[in-house]
Amino acid sequence: MENVRFHIAAAIAVGVTVFSPLPPAQAWPWPPPPGIEDINGYPIAEGDYSSPTDHYGLFFRTPDGRHCGIRPNRGPVGCDAVPADAPEGMNQTFVEAGAPATYRYSGTPSFTRDDVDVLPAGYRLENWEAACALTQEGAVICKTSGRHGFSLDTASGTLW
Repeated sequence: MENVRFHIAAAIAVGVTVFSPLPPAQAWPWPPPPGIEDINGYPIAEGDYSSPTDHYGLFFRTPDGRHCGIRPNRGPVGCDAVPADAPEGMNQTFVEAGAPATYRYSGTPSFTRDDVDVLPAGYRLENWEAACALTQEGAVICKTSGRHGFSLDTASGTLW
């Protein structure tokens, strides 16, 4: 009988452990690099940020005409824009969870969707543990779940 009680207690313990709710995932549980604003406190923007051709992706425009997006499943995050100090010939800022952000050339815009809303300053979007926000100064800050990201304004950018 004692052996049966042990097995019942063990089964209950395993069931409680396996089926307990997990804490919510956080997009960025560590502080941003020095000099980069922490966007976690920004409220989530409400609006039309999805595109009918891109399932589960979020895309936005900035008031000054830049186009950015967050692909699902730890996919790329980026903007079809670069700052003035980017290397010549580059037209896209790009980051994935497993590698630092880069400027690159793309023959096709990857993050431009004309049918999405403008992201207001002081708001953010989150998608699958990645986030982007527009600061009050007009910088786009995007981050991934893998400690990588970028800050991008029209004059300069920071990649990490």
